[in-house]
Amino acid sequence: MNTRHAWWIHLLVATCALLVLGAMTTLTRSVITAEMARGKMESESREKEKIRLALWRMDAAAAAWISDEAQRPVPSPGNREAEKPEVKLRFDVREDGIIVADDPDQIPALRKLLALLEASAYTRLRGEIPDVPASWNAPLPTPAPEKSHDGLKEKKSNINPKAALSKASSEQAYQKETDANEAANRGRALKAQVDNVQSAYAANLALSNVTSVGDWALIRASLPRPARIDGTLFLLRNLQWKTPAAALRKSVQGVWIDEPALKKSLLREIGDLFPTATLAARGATSSEGSALVSFPWKLVVPPPEESAFVLPPVIRFTLVAGWAAAIVAVLAAWTLVVGLLRLSERRASFVSAVTHELRTPLTTFQLYSDMLAEGTVREEKRDGYFRTLRTEARRLSHLVENVLAFSRIERGSARSTSSVHTTGKLIGPMIGRFETRLAEAAMTLSFDPAETSWTANVKTNAATMEHILFNLIDNAAKYSTGKTVRLSATEERNSVAISLTDDGPGIPATDRRKIFRPFHKSAAAAAETKPGVGLGLALSRRLARAAGGDLVYAPDQRGSSFTLVLPKA
Repeated sequence: MNTRHAWWIHLLVATCALLVLGAMTTLTRSVITAEMARGKMESESREKEKIRLALWRMDAAAAAWISDEAQRPVPSPGNREAEKPEVKLRFDVREDGIIVADDPDQIPALRKLLALLEASAYTRLRGEIPDVPASWNAPLPTPAPEKSHDGLKEKKSNINPKAALSKASSEQAYQKETDANEAANRGRALKAQVDNVQSAYAANLALSNVTSVGDWALIRASLPRPARIDGTLFLLRNLQWKTPAAALRKSVQGVWIDEPALKKSLLREIGDLFPTATLAARGATSSEGSALVSFPWKLVVPPPEESAFVLPPVIRFTLVAGWAAAIVAVLAAWTLVVGLLRLSERRASFVSAVTHELRTPLTTFQLYSDMLAEGTVREEKRDGYFRTLRTEARRLSHLVENVLAFSRIERGSARSTSSVHTTGKLIGPMIGRFETRLAEAAMTLSFDPAETSWTANVKTNAATMEHILFNLIDNAAKYSTGKTVRLSATEERNSVAISLTDDGPGIPATDRRKIFRPFHKSAAAAAETKPGVGLGLALSRRLARAAGGDLVYAPDQRGSSFTLVLPKA
């Protein structure tokens, strides 16, 4: 592949990466939106459940309060026993205009409050008594469809933002129906409780000694219900009396309610649910979700505090894992593409460099063999031609040997047997070959076998070690402009370091990072520099590491220095 035109591959990979990350972004946003909607619905559901519980508590307390008033006898002047702070005055107004109260001193205040004349008191009050509130006689509630705790029929895992938004209107309708059913249940429960008390009270009327006003005897009492007159709240009910002449007469029995005290008493019932709640006048109907059925009030609660949104651990872990997988996949794909492009470039460079390396000796072989075969070479020059052919053959052999060795390492089929050797005895047989190669480049080898470090034992393969050191010697012969290569050893605690140092110019800093890369030389570089395909150092390092050691480069003041580190036996 021509890497100069590989930009479109990078563009394609970048496009795929953007699509994957864009899809993950959309998915993440959808999940978070759905979770926020679910969390909001759950919070609202919990808040509504608390409100319903609070309404049940207050209506139950109000029903008990009304029931207690329903079974009280006709007030007697001065009889204020079992006084409650919510009651300002208990009174009875007969149709003949007579007003009886448990506190006669408050009768003028009652008349002033109602703007009543003595003759019109009964008529005014009788006209203000409402029918039994509709919420007390509500029909049986319609069974609502089954819902989960959070008010949703679907499972949480099936919620999505669009579905949640599209169901807003149906949820509102369901909520209104639920509120109406709740109010109906509370109203029926309240009426049943008051009716029970009222029935028991009516059954005992004949036995009671305190159910008469003057010469009138009480024979029937209706259900008490709240009524608001000129802004003041009362609890009123109709009474029916029998006179000594067996005539039937009527009156209105009432309770002048202290609204702030009664509200305070009811709010104490829900102090653990809503410590700062208040009661306010409700609308014309009792269908409001926070309205009481006992009195014309509605519950006003402070808005819940907005809590910080936190994703559930399972979803958070899933999203993090998904993002990590997506990013790793994108990076892996990009790395793979870059690696393939580099591999393609290296292969092209290798083929080009090897072709160049093979062309020169093959040309020499062909030319010299033709001249020798045709007898055009004089006798005294034949030895020089043969030496040249031998040198080129060794060069080809070394190149092929390196390529094959590298190929075996890459395939993982390289096998070597390590054994224990004395360093000096291991190096000794190789010195002659090293000196011959350096002599071809007019260089000499400096080697002192008397150094104490040469007596250390190392565990390695002799052929592998010779291959590594010969590659280093060959590189020094090709690239160093010095005259001497020094071979020395240093014994360390767990290893022996064998160094090859020349007195040439060294390797430029810009090239030091790539000298151990295989096939780093292109055909152009091979043509412009000394022969080679850039494989020797890469192969040598891999062989050294396969043997348990390493090969490193260290700049030296006198030139280049390569150190082969071998483990001690």
